[in-house]
Amino acid sequence: MHWSSIETRRLGALFMAYIDLCPFFVSLGRPQELRDWARAEGLMPLVWDDQAPRPLQDVARAVVDEARPYQGPLGFVRQTVFQRSVLAATCAIARGETRTYGEIAQAIGRPRATRAVGSALAANPLPLLIPCHRVVGAGRRLGYYSDGGPDMKRQLLTWEDVDLASWR
Repeated sequence: MHWSSIETRRLGALFMAYIDLCPFFVSLGRPQELRDWARAEGLMPLVWDDQAPRPLQDVARAVVDEARPYQGPLGFVRQTVFQRSVLAATCAIARGETRTYGEIAQAIGRPRATRAVGSALAANPLPLLIPCHRVVGAGRRLGYYSDGGPDMKRQLLTWEDVDLASWR
C-alpha cells in the first residue's frame, strides 16, 4: 500500500493511502492518523510516494475544491456489510443536500439503526470521498465530524451552499 500527500486549494494537505488508483484511507492534514490506521489494519509498512498518481490527485482536488462526487473505486479493509451499506447510501447524497442519520437508516432498510449509522460514519475511512459531512442529526443539528470536528463539517456544508443560518 502506498501513501502520499495531495495539496488542495480549500483544505490544504490531504493524506491518502491507496493501491494503484483505489483509495483506502483519507485524512485531512494528519499523516499520523493515516499511519495509525495502516498499523491497526496490519497494512504496514506503507510506501511513501513523493506524488500520488495523477488521476488520484485530479479526483481528490475535484472532490475537495469543486465538491464533485467521487465515482471511482473505494477500498475497504474490515467494514461490515452494514457499514458498507451506510457508506453507499451516504455516497448518494448530492452536493448541497443533507440527510439525517435516521434517513440513512431508513434508506438501508434498518429504520431502528440510527445510532449504528452514526457509528459507521464515525469510522468512515474515506471522508470527503464518501461525504459523511452531509449526514446530520435530527432537528438540524450538525453533529460530529470525524475528520476535523463540527467546525470542519460546517465549513464543508457552507462551501456546498447548504444554508446553515438556522442550524444548531
